[in-house]
Amino acid sequence: MNQPVIAVDPEIEIAPYQQIEEQIRAFIQRGDLAPGTLLPTVRQLASDLNVAPNTVARAYADLQEGGWLVSEGRRGTRIALRLPKIDKHARVTALRASIEQFISGLVARGYSRLEIAEELHRRAAT
Repeated sequence: MNQPVIAVDPEIEIAPYQQIEEQIRAFIQRGDLAPGTLLPTVRQLASDLNVAPNTVARAYADLQEGGWLVSEGRRGTRIALRLPKIDKHARVTALRASIEQFISGLVARGYSRLEIAEELHRRAAT
């Protein structure tokens, strides 16, 4: 199985480490990254994403704290074999908060909520 692609968008208001953390967690929750899967090294992923190694290290550390990843030292970082229970309510709440933050950023750039909604609807339909 090919590993999903992680991307960092410097144009959005979410810190790069949080973007990495959220994407990895979402890939795990959807089953795109299976338990036991070896992740790229901190340096490799940082190089791939053009971010500082500390950015990736922070995302990995937060995911380890949450029980999503395990570090095996020099052998690498893997998806935990026993994953935390997925709280669907918390996941929906986080999604809503992210959407509101996204919309607020676009409104601050001069887009109307109607323009945003129409474009999101078009994109979601494709």
